[in-house]
Amino acid sequence: MVLEFNQLKDEIVNILEREKSITLATSANNKVTARTMSHVNEDLVIYFQTSGSSEKAQQIEQNPNVAFAVGNIQIEAIARKCGHPMESKNKGFAVKYKDKFPAYFEKYTNLADEILFEASPLKIKIYKYVDSKPTIIVLDMQENKAYFE
Repeated sequence: MVLEFNQLKDEIVNILEREKSITLATSANNKVTARTMSHVNEDLVIYFQTSGSSEKAQQIEQNPNVAFAVGNIQIEAIARKCGHPMESKNKGFAVKYKDKFPAYFEKYTNLADEILFEASPLKIKIYKYVDSKPTIIVLDMQENKAYFE
């Protein structure tokens, strides 16, 4: 079976756009934590906002390696801070976030302590049945290829 990278990528993008929440795992100092987050995405890049004093923000500062889970998908990514969500350079995020989460946008996005993070995927695993058998398909974002694990 030939794995079509772009077709699988599009499938994952659609899932990210459709889903209202995603689980974010972060770690620092030998401590791993996970929580459900609201997110928006641009292609496969995931954006989320949080308080700068939150545990997740502090962990990302120490260790930018993060992981996400949504449905049957696992994502390994590198996160980076993008400043306040309402800065002009982050207008694309603000528009998407307000459209997808109007109540959260109104409640949190303008808070002075909010920070926007961008997470760029390195590897994505999707669990699927292929020919009636459970399989794991890997999308290697650095190599732009898909393969069976």
